[in-house]
Amino acid sequence: MKNILIAVIVLISGAFSGILPAQESKGPRIEVRELRHDFGKVAQGTQVSYVFEIRNAGSETLVIERVQSS
Repeated sequence: MKNILIAVIVLISGAFSGILPAQESKGPRIEVRELRHDFGKVAQGTQVSYVFEIRNAGSETLVIERVQSS
């Protein structure tokens, strides 16, 4: 009986989850394709660089105030 009740609750909650609209977040939302990049072995004195793609997927201006590297 307990299993049937749990199954009914799961079915009902699943049915109602599609009725409510997804809540959109307002404001800036940062999207970064890659969070890390490994240059592998690099000879000392060699200059290397890599470009990280960062985009604002939000509805307001995204302000990046500080960036740190490791």
